[in-house]
Amino acid sequence: MIKIDRLLGVYSSPDRDPRMHSVTISLVVKAEDNLLIGDRQEISKVKAFAVEDLPLGALSHDHDQQLQDFLRGETIIA
Repeated sequence: MIKIDRLLGVYSSPDRDPRMHSVTISLVVKAEDNLLIGDRQEISKVKAFAVEDLPLGALSHDHDQQLQDFLRGETIIA
């Protein structure tokens, strides 16, 4: 079960994805322990991290920025 908590941000910078101009709408959700992968072509693995173990600097596109915005409690429209 997943519950939507709030909007994290809308990210639409033209250079955020080198393949194309894409728009991402990010949500903060509350999820229970037993997460299932719905689209195996899009998601290969689901893993929980403690904040101090987050793989910052190793994420694609602007996902590091989105995670930093979440950790600061910000909502971004960019």
